[in-house]
Amino acid sequence: MAQAKTARQAQNASHSQPATAEGDLWPGMYQQMVTIRLFEEQVNDLYKTARMPGLAHLYSGEEAVAVGVCAALRRDDYITSTHRGHGHCLAKGASVDRMFAELLGKEAGYCKGKGGSMHIADQDTGNLGANAIVGGSAGIATGAAFASKYLKTNQVAVCFFGEGALGQGLLYEELNLAQLWQLPVIFVCENNGYNEYTHFSESTAGDVAKPPEAFGMRFHTALYGHRFTPSGACMHKVPRDGASPWQSQDS
Repeated sequence: MAQAKTARQAQNASHSQPATAEGDLWPGMYQQMVTIRLFEEQVNDLYKTARMPGLAHLYSGEEAVAVGVCAALRRDDYITSTHRGHGHCLAKGASVDRMFAELLGKEAGYCKGKGGSMHIADQDTGNLGANAIVGGSAGIATGAAFASKYLKTNQVAVCFFGEGALGQGLLYEELNLAQLWQLPVIFVCENNGYNEYTHFSESTAGDVAKPPEAFGMRFHTALYGHRFTPSGACMHKVPRDGASPWQSQDS
């Protein structure tokens, strides 16, 4: 478990000193990305050697998106995740130890070992849960944003989803409601090029970045997550006032 120990050390280092200015965030964000990568490498080893029950969908290569987005959020802000959600969980503040416990079916895990890789949730950090259904968390994130606006809690919800969800009707229903009711929700589309095993060009018509435009949403397209940072255009103005939500794109 040397890699697991290294992942814990990397996570501890990323939280060892509070950031006092935007530039101070970079070392911690880099440490978070390293933590996620080391975590996923260990998960891959556990899965391939049949020491972990269930499936493993790795977040390797997409670390900058989750870390950059979550760096702009408060601890009590909400996120919803996907079947490829380990990185989202860790970026929002989940513990490496409890994450491993959950994946290994142990009671010390976030869902007492019953959720596994694709169903991790942590209410203490605002993580409303990963979802094995493609696009399935869109309604949860939009509902959380509605509750925030109704209760005037000034919280924001972020819905992470892959480009494969662009073929799901639920997503468009929620984009419509979010814009119609001006809810504080951000839809983050992570386009890694494949709907698990199928290239998105074989399953998705048109420009992947265009759907939010049809609803009058503000949106930004970022290449390889390099703008998903506190100084990047995507997360510069978190819409806490219920202003027009937008979809961020990693392509």
